[in-house]
Amino acid sequence: MQWTTQRAGPHRLMWLGRWPAGLKIVLLIVVSGVLVAVSSPWPLGLAAVFATALWTYVAGPLTRQTWLTGRWVVFTIACVVLYIGLVSSWAAAFVVLCRLLALMALAMVVMATTPVSAIMDWIERLLKPLGRRGWVNPAKVALLFGLVLRFVPVLFGQWHEIREAQAARGLAAQPHALLVPMILRTLERAEDIAQAIDARNGIS
Repeated sequence: MQWTTQRAGPHRLMWLGRWPAGLKIVLLIVVSGVLVAVSSPWPLGLAAVFATALWTYVAGPLTRQTWLTGRWVVFTIACVVLYIGLVSSWAAAFVVLCRLLALMALAMVVMATTPVSAIMDWIERLLKPLGRRGWVNPAKVALLFGLVLRFVPVLFGQWHEIREAQAARGLAAQPHALLVPMILRTLERAEDIAQAIDARNGIS
């Protein structure tokens, strides 16, 4: 699963990359609302196929690294669909599967074709009216969104690096052996980010 535009070829991003970040986010919200409201399997199936094809076009062929990064998302979706199929019906499970695939693929297309800085700028401009009233701090909220968008893929990559390092030393991939270094590295990154935020606030 790819989270940035670094792995997609420029020819794949030419038309989507020119769209403003705000327009893409608003369209994503509107389309997501429509997908949630629709319950018919055929429109949702077509939406899932279209969104997946668009994501494949933007991201390029599926690579081993992409699969290793996104397999936990695929596993989670499979568990949800299986649970719904067992407790409700397989028709309902198919609807949920199509809806999740369409939503996830469209969200990844927006992320792959929109720099995080552009998303942060749009959020800050959007919240400026509330900032004038003193209700929120637009810059801090935009920074929070940017950190989340940056931090999630970093955690996925970090988990994969720890597994590869332990496999190279001949260690089995046991949960406790992965969680301890994962937690330590996450805390170190969180401390670095906190220090960067403090430095930013001190400068501003």
